[in-house]
Amino acid sequence: MKIIVDAYGGDFSPSEVVKGAVDALKEKEGFRVVLVGKEEGIRESLAACGYSGDRVEIVDARDVITCEESPTEAIRKKPDSSICRAIRVLKEDPDAAAFVSAGSTGAVLTGAVLLTKRIAGVSRPALAPVLPTVKGTQVMLLDSGANVDCKAINLVQFAVMGSAYMKEVLGVAKPRVALLSNGPEEKKGCLLTHEVYPLLKERKDICFVGNMEARDILSGEYDVVVADGFYGNIALKSTEGAVNALFTVLKREIKASKKASVGALLMKGAFRKVKNLLDYNKQGGAVLLGMEKTVIKIHGASKAEPVKNAVLQGVAEAESGLCEVIRKAVAEGGETPV
Repeated sequence: MKIIVDAYGGDFSPSEVVKGAVDALKEKEGFRVVLVGKEEGIRESLAACGYSGDRVEIVDARDVITCEESPTEAIRKKPDSSICRAIRVLKEDPDAAAFVSAGSTGAVLTGAVLLTKRIAGVSRPALAPVLPTVKGTQVMLLDSGANVDCKAINLVQFAVMGSAYMKEVLGVAKPRVALLSNGPEEKKGCLLTHEVYPLLKERKDICFVGNMEARDILSGEYDVVVADGFYGNIALKSTEGAVNALFTVLKREIKASKKASVGALLMKGAFRKVKNLLDYNKQGGAVLLGMEKTVIKIHGASKAEPVKNAVLQGVAEAESGLCEVIRKAVAEGGETPV
C-alpha cells in the first residue's frame, strides 16, 4: 500500500510535511509513502529527519499551486505541480491508496474531481472533516465546502457515506445522523431541508435522528451531521472560530491577574486536557468522500503531527475497505440523478 503525500502543500512544507510522513512510517508498518515535490528539498528534509529507510519514494514535481491562484486554471496550467503529479500517481498506481495534502483546498478538490474518478452512483463527493466532541467522541460534518449548491439527493448520499465512514473507519456501531437546521423541530429549516428530511427518515440503512442546531455539533449527541457545502462550511468555520476565541480570551484574562495566574497553574492539567480534546491537530484531515480512492485535505498551517495523523488515517481507510462499502451502500439506494 502507498500513501501519496504532497510534500510542497501548506505553510511549513516541505520540512514539516516530510517529518510527519516519516513519523507515520515509524509508528506503523505495512505501507510506503510517496513524497511529491521538488526532489532536492524533499531529500534535504529526509536527511534532517535522519531517515534513510527504504519505505519512501520520491516523485519530482517542479511547480507549486498557491492558494491565491484559481483552482481550475492552476490545475490546467500547472500539470507539473505537486498536487497534479500526486493525484496522477494516485490514479495510475494500483498500489496507491490515499492522497494527503495541506495545499490549496480548491486545487486539491478540483484536481481530485477532474483527474480521478468518483465511486459509481455518487452524484457529488463531499468534504468531510471529523471533529472532537465534549464527550470525547467524534462527529463528522459533511459537506463542509465542496458543494455550495446541493440537491436533496446529494444530502441523502452525504448521510449514507458519512454513516459508512463512522462505522467502518471509526467503529461506531450505529451512527446517529442529523440534519443541520435552524431548530430541532421537523418543520424547521429551508426548502432544501424540508425536502431532505422525509427522504432521510425513510432510509433503513442509516439511523436518522432528525434536525439539529449548529450549537450542538460538538455536543456528542450526534455522529454524522449533514448539510450543504455552504452552510456546512459556515458551521465549521464558526465552530473553529469560537474555540479559538475562547482560548484567546482565557489567555488574556489569566495574564491580566496574578490571582488568575495562580489559579491557572493549579488548573494546568485540566486546561491541557481541554486543549488536546479540541485540537484539530489530533484529528487527522477532512476526507473527500465519494471518490474511488481516498483524498484527505489537512489544514494549510499543519505541522508534523497532523500530517502524520492524516497519513495513518489514509492507511486506516484503505484497510477498512471504505470505498467498497460506500459503493455498495449507494447502489442499494437505487438510481441517483447527478
